[in-house]
Amino acid sequence: MKHNLHLREATPDDRADIRDLITRAFGQEDEAQIVDKLEEEGASYLQVVAELDGRIVGHLTFYLVGVLGRLGAIGLGPMSVDPWVQREGIGLTMARYGLDVCKRANVPIVFVLGHPEYYPKLGFSSEAADGFESPWSGQPAFMALRMRHGPPMSGKLVFPKAFGV
Repeated sequence: MKHNLHLREATPDDRADIRDLITRAFGQEDEAQIVDKLEEEGASYLQVVAELDGRIVGHLTFYLVGVLGRLGAIGLGPMSVDPWVQREGIGLTMARYGLDVCKRANVPIVFVLGHPEYYPKLGFSSEAADGFESPWSGQPAFMALRMRHGPPMSGKLVFPKAFGV
């Protein structure tokens, strides 16, 4: 199935399809509202979509995260895959694509609040998030992936208002 998969950056014309996909994937509108709010507040850094035979079956948001007094960082999520093609590797493929874009843009570190069994497949670890203060500090689901050496190495994270923290 993945051989027909096409990855690209989302466009404004994709908005309704993305919102529908996110709502179906999560079974609620909360995550779609987060993506809308990230766009409204200018905090969306990159949105990746996966198309299968011209239909959007995956979506992943990368967003801006502040680090008080230091350089910024990037957050990953929410990630959505159409329920009929979940567990086919589409999420990992989108994440690798987006992380490659981040690396080429010299992003220092990416944070995620996600499944501790899933995100380590991409190189994320809770240890890499040590030294950063957030509402989720110390939880196994709060992880980071260091994209390059150098700052920021620690600090208080400031998340977009869309997350309500």
